[in-house]
Amino acid sequence: MPRRKKGKVVKMKRRHSFVLGTFLVLFAIYIGVLFVQSFTKEHVSIYEVNQKQIADDENIRGLVMREESLVSAKQSGYINYYVGEGAKLSTTTTVYSVAKDEPVSETISEMDTSDVTLSDEDTKNIRNTIAAYRESFSLSSYQQISNLRYNIENVMLELSDVNLSKNLKRIKQENAGEEGFSLVKANKTGIISFSTDGYEDINIDNIGDSYFKEMKDQWKQLRTNQKVKKGEPVYRVVTSEKWSLLIPLTLEKYRKLVDRESILVKIKKDNISLVPSVQAFTSNGKYYANLVFDKYMIHYLNNRYLDVELQFNSAQGLKIPVSSIIQKKCYVIPSDYLTKGTGKSNKTGVASISYTDDGTSQLDFTPVDVYYIDENDKAYISADVLPAGTSIVKKGQMDGEKLQLTKTEKLDGVYNCNLGYCRFRYVHKLYENQEYAIVESGNIYSLSNYDHIILNPKKISEDEVIY
Repeated sequence: MPRRKKGKVVKMKRRHSFVLGTFLVLFAIYIGVLFVQSFTKEHVSIYEVNQKQIADDENIRGLVMREESLVSAKQSGYINYYVGEGAKLSTTTTVYSVAKDEPVSETISEMDTSDVTLSDEDTKNIRNTIAAYRESFSLSSYQQISNLRYNIENVMLELSDVNLSKNLKRIKQENAGEEGFSLVKANKTGIISFSTDGYEDINIDNIGDSYFKEMKDQWKQLRTNQKVKKGEPVYRVVTSEKWSLLIPLTLEKYRKLVDRESILVKIKKDNISLVPSVQAFTSNGKYYANLVFDKYMIHYLNNRYLDVELQFNSAQGLKIPVSSIIQKKCYVIPSDYLTKGTGKSNKTGVASISYTDDGTSQLDFTPVDVYYIDENDKAYISADVLPAGTSIVKKGQMDGEKLQLTKTEKLDGVYNCNLGYCRFRYVHKLYENQEYAIVESGNIYSLSNYDHIILNPKKISEDEVIY
């Protein structure tokens, strides 16, 4: 077997590149520095502007006060009513009959009401009554079951009111000879209710802390199948459409209301918005406001407490965080001192007067950003572009009228970064709270919907590039 020849191995010299090594080391250091900076450098946050409506609202529960009183039975006996809950009374209205004996009362209550039919509104009222009962139901309170029964009967009584009125003449005839039977008319005009909570005499003069502890409706039904004693309340009557809501206030809320004559109020129960007059006052070291309404009293006939939303201020425009707003020091000049540059730049600026070493005057054009021109044709330009006291000329002409740059004002604005760098843009605040502001939209010098602004402008400078 022939022997394999050994191949000749040629060793290559390893070439060392100092330049390449140095480059790789420096590149690694650069990457390391960027990595460290990413953790140590304060980051700039960006916010997208949106069209919004914002309001400074306060949700609060208040105490309902009305011109109301209880009407008592003139004699003992069993009561049958001939008007329904919320009916309007006149002095000729027969409200109820009273019978000495229970059988007479039962005969009257069983009179024919077969023609009664339920309308959509009637059905809605019954459903709302049942829904309210379900929301407040508690196994520990049997009184709620009794209240439900009477509330349903009150609704049904409104339906049978017409039939009972038709039968009233027959009732008179059939019971004319009955001893102890009588029909009772209303003693005053107003709106009738068959419930009481004992707060009928409440007013501003006798207000106290006890009314604002639990702040829950505690109604007692006056309609009953039991015998009523003489002098016991049989119904409640409200004699005025005017009513008010008394609300307890903190000192801060009191200061918001004390100088106001009216305020927009949304009543949460049915989302009705009303504008009552406002009477802010103090009593025994406490702060209150009485909101006086002149309509819709019957909607809240059986409410003693209501949840409302006080709408102090509201505005619609562009919503921006308050933290994004900065102030820019500006010169305020008549807009006719603005001029255009020569040549290809055609930028807007001002023509200022300067002097050479030999005292010769000359015009220098300085480009400026016009941040805002107000309704008086006054232009706001940055106070950083020229020293205070610099003279500028109208229309960029040496013989034009001269003006010294002395008047300055601070202009509210934000840093817009749509183009990748910061540009100051004027904003006109319509409304502001602790977190957000609503600024005017549609202004050519201001912001537009979906613009991007710097959320923390103190961490960056104008014209700085955003990475």
